Amino acid sequence: MALRLRLWRNRMIAKPGFRRWIARLPLLRAIGNAKANTLFRLTGGFIFSQVLLAGVRLGLYRALEKEALTTACLSDRLALPEERIRLLLRANAALGLVIEIRPDLWVLDDGGVILAADRGLDAMVRHHAMLYRDLIDPDQLLRTGAAQTELRQYWAYVREMGADGPKPAEVEGYSALMRDSQAMMADCLLASHDFARYRVLLDVGGGDGAFLAAAADVHPGLELHLFDLPAVAQRAARHLDALGLGARTHVHGGDFSRDPVPGDAECVTLIRVLCDHDDSRVETILANLHRSLRPGTTLVIAEAMDGSSDGARLSAAYFGIYFLAMGSGRCRSAREIAGFLAATGFQSIRILATPNPLIASIVTARR
Repeated sequence: MALRLRLWRNRMIAKPGFRRWIARLPLLRAIGNAKANTLFRLTGGFIFSQVLLAGVRLGLYRALEKEALTTACLSDRLALPEERIRLLLRANAALGLVIEIRPDLWVLDDGGVILAADRGLDAMVRHHAMLYRDLIDPDQLLRTGAAQTELRQYWAYVREMGADGPKPAEVEGYSALMRDSQAMMADCLLASHDFARYRVLLDVGGGDGAFLAAAADVHPGLELHLFDLPAVAQRAARHLDALGLGARTHVHGGDFSRDPVPGDAECVTLIRVLCDHDDSRVETILANLHRSLRPGTTLVIAEAMDGSSDGARLSAAYFGIYFLAMGSGRCRSAREIAGFLAATGFQSIRILATPNPLIASIVTARR
């Protein structure tokens, strides 16, 4: 019955006469206009994303971070002709990023405030320029996969790179990106799981140590351990030492899919790790952790996961295409991850809610 009703509804909406009839009725017209606006946001989405990219690259949001500025002043600061900066400002106003508080006087709206304040979001917007180039022919990408994409080259570490792993120069770009974009993920995880119960925390695939630094700030008693590829581990040691955390930190280099992982932590985190890898490699990573960790160790997996909430669905839609362009990984549901954990011997598996499923969901287990 539901299917027949949906098909009838679709046939009606497809008819121009039916849409004209809807437009004459105030309540239905409001619903129809909202649907039309949503569809236009999709069809105009690339232009809107480029408005955002231009604002970030030109420094528009940073310029307005602490004060309201006139169009003329922004024209001087950003070195753009006045008529073009006004065009950019009005586009940003339509997207809810700036407000024209008085004629030709501009201030940040809520979205613009976040863009100005969050280095990670700024970094991701800049990074998306690479993804946009890979999506110039999306139908071709869907047909042939990611053999020659920029993202595949950028994230080359997710595939085999020899016994010694990548060189330091090869990890610099993505390590900085992951560090800068970690703040919201760290907030989400720290609000959802109580790390105060542990004495030793090990972050596997921990990059530059951004999550450990955030956890250390909230839990001053934690002893911090990090495990990542040797070239990444070197960066992490320097970064954590520069933050004054060197005395609390132990950094280990290795490949988490095959090398023994230190087994003396009471809690081990995998943050935005499994999603980068194909199913067979996920099984290999988890099996290696199961071999390495002592019984009773808590494993915490946090990443964007598919699910029923709007945020989780948006994450899955986004990462589905992103990982296709990357040539590795996928956005899994929490239940799928729980299945991998059970298959590799982990027990007491739980799925935890987080404040923002757009950013992350959490699955925990016991070795």
